[in-house]
Amino acid sequence: MSSILAPENVTLNASASTQAEVFSLIAAKAVELGIAADAATVVAGLESREKQGTTGLMDGIAIPHAKSSGITSPALVIVRLRESVEWESLDEQPIIMAISLLIPEGEAGTTHLSLLSQVARTLMKPGVRAELLAAESPDAVIGLLSQHVMSGS
Repeated sequence: MSSILAPENVTLNASASTQAEVFSLIAAKAVELGIAADAATVVAGLESREKQGTTGLMDGIAIPHAKSSGITSPALVIVRLRESVEWESLDEQPIIMAISLLIPEGEAGTTHLSLLSQVARTLMKPGVRAELLAAESPDAVIGLLSQHVMSGS
């Protein structure tokens, strides 16, 4: 998990006013971290996946994800916003946190499905969602996700 999620993958108190801006923040962070070579490719992957059905869950959290040949290594990139952004979510509420799964094309059937399933199961727990939204540091976010995703609890 440490290679997929590290403190530098987490941005707290980011500013965005649209879903497109959230995707741009995720893509820029992916390029900055060396997870992807090109931000436009990441944004295109996120947009393409979103067109298939919403990635917005409940309680202000979305799990936008993309698989692309432009992504060089699997990673979770997390962005928590200062203010909520409109998103077609399951509870029809805006989101304030995006937990984005970025997967290289060649790992789409293995890493992608396994990690997405683990993250989605974890985020179905209201207590975990509340703790993530209240986390005060990147380390706290990572600790929560690592504890629940890796342990399967």
